Amino acid sequence: MADIAIAQADDFALASVVAPGAVPLAVAAMWPVAPGQWLAFGETGSPAWADDLAGQLAGLATVIDQSSAYTLFRISGADARRLVQKGLPVDLAALAPGAVVVSAIAHVGVIVRVAAADSLQILVFRSYAATFRHWLAAGVAAL
Repeated sequence: MADIAIAQADDFALASVVAPGAVPLAVAAMWPVAPGQWLAFGETGSPAWADDLAGQLAGLATVIDQSSAYTLFRISGADARRLVQKGLPVDLAALAPGAVVVSAIAHVGVIVRVAAADSLQILVFRSYAATFRHWLAAGVAAL
């Protein structure tokens, strides 16, 4: 049996941060997704979370709330990377904790963050959550 745990969450804070230069990383957990672009992530958030973040980054960056657009999958356990590697065209073994990849798995756009050696966080658009969950279940069954 595979050593894997999958949790799905819809209650977290997420905002796109776009800046021409560096932004202070201490304001939130910042996931680098492209040059000059980050996703600010918070385990929990209030309705004003993105507005508060925008206030902290006033004059430095544009902040757009994305909290309701995505579903978060937390995949952990000794087989977490092996499961995700079945669909991700990126070598997960080469990525250290904190690395972020923007890609697709089974034609579903994903943002994958290596949270720890045996833990991944995957964001998918909320409308694709059921499809991605189905892919995960099939992948676990095949491990």
